[in-house]
Order: sequence, then structure tokens, then C-alpha cells
Amino acid sequence: MTKPARAAIVFYDEETQEFKVCNVQRSKVQPLIERATVMPVPIDEHDATITDEDARRLGGMVMLMQGHANPELRDRFRITTERPMNWESPQRPE
Repeated sequence: MTKPARAAIVFYDEETQEFKVCNVQRSKVQPLIERATVMPVPIDEHDATITDEDARRLGGMVMLMQGHANPELRDRFRITTERPMNWESPQRPE
């Protein structure tokens, strides 16, 4: 018997000022995933070792995404990015 696919959900709890991570059955959140903007995070090579740098890159992306949704976090970040962060929402095509 195979285990059901899982999804990790990361959110910022304003009350406790903590990042929180949940691990849930993907089938329970699949309708939300299908309506979400999904950002693929490629690994350099298929079957390649997943390194500390991959983990840092993914963790940084997740934290910056929370900074977009929670502006009070932005001044706390000391994360080096390729380009300066633009916190403005992108213009949607008409």
C-alpha cells in the first residue's frame, strides 16, 4: 500500500510571530493547488543530490513569499537576492 501524496503548507502566524509548517494529505488541498499560482523550483539535474544551497534557495523563496503577504516582515529580512526586491504587485494583463 502506497502512502498518500503530501503537501507542505507554510504560513506566518501574526499572533505568535512565527513561521509555521504543516504537512497534509495533498488530496485535501488539491482543489486549492489547482487554483494557485505554482512556482516550480527546479533542481539542477534529474536525480542530482539535493544540497544545502537548494535548501537555502527554497527556504529563502518561501520566506520572501511570506514577506509579500506580510509587509511587517520585510524590514526583518537580511537575505541576499540576485536583484533588489520589488514588493509591488505585478500588473496583470487585461
